Amino acid sequence: MAVKVGLVAQIIERIAPKSWAEAWDNVGLLVGSGSAPIERILISLDGTLEVVEEAKAYGAQLIVAHHPIIFRPLKNLRTDNAAAQVPLRLLQHQIGYYAAHTNLDQSIFSPSRVLGEVLGLQEMKILEESADEARGYGVSGYLTHPEKLGDLWKGFLDGLNQPGVYAQPYELSGVRLAGSLEKEVRKVAIVNGSGSRFVPKALFKGADLLITGDVDHHSVLDALEGGMAVGDLGHFLSEAPMLQAMYEYLSAEKSLQGIEIRVSSINRSPWLG
Repeated sequence: MAVKVGLVAQIIERIAPKSWAEAWDNVGLLVGSGSAPIERILISLDGTLEVVEEAKAYGAQLIVAHHPIIFRPLKNLRTDNAAAQVPLRLLQHQIGYYAAHTNLDQSIFSPSRVLGEVLGLQEMKILEESADEARGYGVSGYLTHPEKLGDLWKGFLDGLNQPGVYAQPYELSGVRLAGSLEKEVRKVAIVNGSGSRFVPKALFKGADLLITGDVDHHSVLDALEGGMAVGDLGHFLSEAPMLQAMYEYLSAEKSLQGIEIRVSSINRSPWLG
């Protein structure tokens, strides 16, 4: 019996229900049919034209991604509309597109949690809990022993390129660190994606270091004035653990045995350095 797109959606929604997504978000099957049969799946963070072409070359019938490709109202599907190019190309190649975004961020496969495991954080707890306190964004936890910020940051970046963390080595030259390299760090907060709004929460929770992405100038100053260092991985690198976690989750699913699954080798940070 052929595996269909709808089954993959159900498997993902076991750990990241669509109801968990923010009201402004757009998750689930965005292009294609739930009844379409599949033999290959490509996993990616972003849905770019390059990723679509990679999926076509691989022979994938479905892309499972973190970022939705349709956020703002799409007013037309004209070929001269830049915003319509990815959906048009997906339809042309008969490739489905499934997005798990803010619902995945609150799941057990949250990139924040994976990064916390890289650091070996103990007593990990949700940084910002949802209304029902059973899920939320980010994590906070304690190192097994205090470390100087400079030593901790170097070891952390080295750990990111170890097998099983990312599907492949990523360029780390664009990361940024704010704070004294001699500062002693014991408690760490981690939020994948854009983390500026989480600075007050991390300060309130008593974090010595916040690791996140896309932190703005003034938020960093607020953090430093509050005695908290900030490590900015950039948006892409802070969420890349989603790729490995989703690959391992889907690959272990018995009902998907026989389906080929691959992580995108094309999708990378858009920044050059």
